[in-house]
Order: sequence, then structure tokens, then C-alpha cells
Amino acid sequence: MEWPKALLPFPDVPLLLVLVDRLRVASRCVYVVCSPVGFSAASDAVQITLSDYCFNGNVLVDPIPNGGPLGGVACAVEHTRQLGRPRCLVIPCDMPFLTTTFLARLASTHRTAPAVIPLTADGKPTGVCAAYNVAILPALSAFLRQGGRRVRDFLQTIPAAPLPFPDYADLPNADRLLYNLNTPADYRQALLWHQEARLENSLSDESSSQPRQQFPKIRLDHQ
Repeated sequence: MEWPKALLPFPDVPLLLVLVDRLRVASRCVYVVCSPVGFSAASDAVQITLSDYCFNGNVLVDPIPNGGPLGGVACAVEHTRQLGRPRCLVIPCDMPFLTTTFLARLASTHRTAPAVIPLTADGKPTGVCAAYNVAILPALSAFLRQGGRRVRDFLQTIPAAPLPFPDYADLPNADRLLYNLNTPADYRQALLWHQEARLENSLSDESSSQPRQQFPKIRLDHQ
């Protein structure tokens, strides 16, 4: 991707802010984990965008910016521990079809498990979208100190509970909920799906009696 995935227009608002808006319906506390300022042009662009949209007060700086997604998980879990809460939901910035209904189901499943990992329709685990208990923090910190970086490798060291596809297959477009954007072709496909009336109707489960935040259209002047 030539442009940071978090800032891809979806369709005309940064994808990261679309996901933040959905999380705000499912949770009162929403934070974004970012690399430190100056780490890369991409991470700096994300921080600038968050500041532009007045979200910079809920940004967590990843103390292990070269730790990949697992470093971000550790940052989120540590902050959750500091807040005195037992667990947190962690999602990536490139899953545009996550819905509040799916996230609520994930959050309510196996509440005491060290982690709850959704499985895709073909049985693949997605640890970057998961519920984590703060009790994993010592094991996760040790894994990172020893040079571990792969989420999947870490999950093999703890008794994580799965959320199998049949457990959420009843949700609209269940096979797309965990779709992520790894390539420009993935992004183009996601935009096509988003434009379909059937998909837009299926996202109606995100409606809420509370007013939703409206974001201005995306600014592309930070390239």
C-alpha cells in the first residue's frame, strides 16, 4: 500500500475513523495505538489525522514500535490493566467490515479466558482482532523481550479460546467480517462490496439510539 492502511478512504472518511466510530457504539473507552512521532512517515500521518479530528487525547504510544501488531496488543493490554479493567478488545485498522454486533459477541464470549480468538470461515485464527485478558501481560512481555513478534506464535503459548465461525455465522455477511486489506486489490474489492446496497443494508445492525459522530470527508494533504 502506498498510503497508510489506517488512512485509506472508506469511502471518503479515513478507515481508522470509521472503525473508531463503530467501537464507540460498542465501548465507552476507545484508544488508538500508534508508533512514536518520528518513527515513520506513515505513523506520523496517522497521528496528524487523529489530531485533525480531535482524537489525539486517546492515543497510546507503542513503546515497542518495531514489535509489529503484537507490540500494539501489549500496549493496549497494559493500558487496560492501568485502568483497572480485566480485558480489552483489540482490532486492526484494516478490517472495514467489523460490526458492533460482532464485536459485542466477541466481547461476551469466554469472559474469563486469557484470550478469545475469532476463526475465519476457513478456520484461520485472527489474533489481531481478539479479546485479551490482562492476565496475559507477564507472558506477553516475556515473549516480546525474547524477540517474539508473531501474534500466532504467542497464541500458541497461552490457552486461548476460539470463537469458531459457526458461532457467528448467523450475522449478516459473516464471511466478510474479518476481511482485511493486505493489497490494493483487497482494498478495491472492499470498496466494491461497500457500494452494494445489500451490504449497506446488512450494516444496519450498527444503528444506535445514540447520535453517531459525523466526520468531515477525508483530507489527503498529508502525503
